[in-house]
Amino acid sequence: MLRRLIPQEYDFFESFDRAAAQAVTAARLLLKLTENFADADPIARELNEVEHACDDVAHRTIEQLNKSFITPLDREDIHVMILRIDDIVDLTNAAANRMAYFGIQRPTQHAINLAKQIVRGSEKLAEAVHGMRSAKQYEQVMRDCITVHEVENAADDILHTALAELFAKEKNAIEVIKWKDIYETMEKVTDRLEDVANVLQGVIVKMS
Repeated sequence: MLRRLIPQEYDFFESFDRAAAQAVTAARLLLKLTENFADADPIARELNEVEHACDDVAHRTIEQLNKSFITPLDREDIHVMILRIDDIVDLTNAAANRMAYFGIQRPTQHAINLAKQIVRGSEKLAEAVHGMRSAKQYEQVMRDCITVHEVENAADDILHTALAELFAKEKNAIEVIKWKDIYETMEKVTDRLEDVANVLQGVIVKMS
């Protein structure tokens, strides 16, 4: 009976790790889709399942956050982190769905390059999230976060180049609309990666 009255500590870091791992899986599936477009439909369906799994992690984390009296990080930071990681997976899934179902002939090299940046950023973010368990890892976490910022900058450059080429060469207005949406959705993934990196860096400043 006593154990029921004492709040059990919830491992928020485990939730972050699980969500970040889903982001990595989603990113790798997006890259696989761009490089193996003949299999786009089954890959998109698989990625959709990953998105649902990450949603479940996010919902459970927020539910536990609302029940917890003591948390390892500021409640606002936990809330923002889990939602932004979920956004990463949502937007990755959205980009894949657009390519799979918009009726495009094949992904452009710009789309492939954006997918590669998303994989790089997601992998580094997962490492940074895991490193938050120990203050001894904070320096490495900061380096990983810097890499995530570099990914976002690289994705911006790819987006600008892709849009300039699209508007200069594509005469079909529908194709312009399709690809503009795809490119911008993919770039938004890196924006959300950077959002999480910003939270991690802010947490380290608070804890130092």
